[in-house]
Amino acid sequence: MTRLAPLFLLPMLMAACANDAPPVEPYAFVGQWVCGAKVMTFTDTTYDSGGGPIPIRSVTRDGRNYTLTFDKGYLIALVAVTQTGLTWVSGKTGDQFNCRKL
Repeated sequence: MTRLAPLFLLPMLMAACANDAPPVEPYAFVGQWVCGAKVMTFTDTTYDSGGGPIPIRSVTRDGRNYTLTFDKGYLIALVAVTQTGLTWVSGKTGDQFNCRKL
């Protein structure tokens, strides 16, 4: 005979099986940033480096550092985010830009 989890555990078990939810909180990186010769725009749910907005699929935060994940496994890191600056790092090429907030 198997034991069933108590009913109060059911919502937690179901949540553990759910897919990552899209970003929803007001992140410190939201806004427009001058990164080298480019202006990059971040919202809570999109990233635009000049070619049109791309949906952010998930955001992982570690202190002042963020990892943004997009379709097809593409990701970028935003490191040492403050109110006035951040470092943008490509997960694909390793390119880095020091950025300042507009």
